[in-house]
Amino acid sequence: MPSALAIFTCRPNSHPFQERHVYLDEPIKIGRSVARCRPAQNNATFDCKVLSRNHALVWFDHKTSKFYLQDTKSSNGTFINSQRLSRGSEESPPCEILSGDIIQFGVDVTENTRK
Repeated sequence: MPSALAIFTCRPNSHPFQERHVYLDEPIKIGRSVARCRPAQNNATFDCKVLSRNHALVWFDHKTSKFYLQDTKSSNGTFINSQRLSRGSEESPPCEILSGDIIQFGVDVTENTRK
């Protein structure tokens, strides 16, 4: 069966990244880069401080021919069209995603620079 393709594109006012083309042969982890997992054009790893290391999963269900997204207990949330999928640090149920949906991983955080 041919693989489904997820394309991640950067929106204005977003953390900048190059467009990603990720084949969904299996559920793909979306997360923050760490030493052993660096961003690449064919993965969903991003060098962005608002993402958790294991932020969310995206997959394609061949039985239903639908794409799904699930927050995996991220600290700063996952949003589809501005709707948060779950409360802070709780796993969300799988949510269908459609072509053109705006997906946001995390929210801007302000670091305390006071010493």
